[in-house]
Amino acid sequence: MTNAYVVTGTLTDAKTVQLDEPLPMSGGKVRLIVEVAPPQVPKQSLQEYLTELRKRQAARGHVPLTVKQVEEYIKGERNSWGD
Repeated sequence: MTNAYVVTGTLTDAKTVQLDEPLPMSGGKVRLIVEVAPPQVPKQSLQEYLTELRKRQAARGHVPLTVKQVEEYIKGERNSWGD
């Protein structure tokens, strides 16, 4: 039985692939299947993500609930639990 390793890398020319991490093997003949990787989206901090989220919400007219509305909602939920 053969092992398969999935590793990303960069095609530097028509015959060379530079792997992002080493393979757990020392050498020998291998079979290579090449797929174009999706572009990497840079990671955002939580604060950056929330800022962008709020911008998108505002652009589509979203109005967030007020503190009073949230408290009333929670109170209503708790009252619906019964004894």
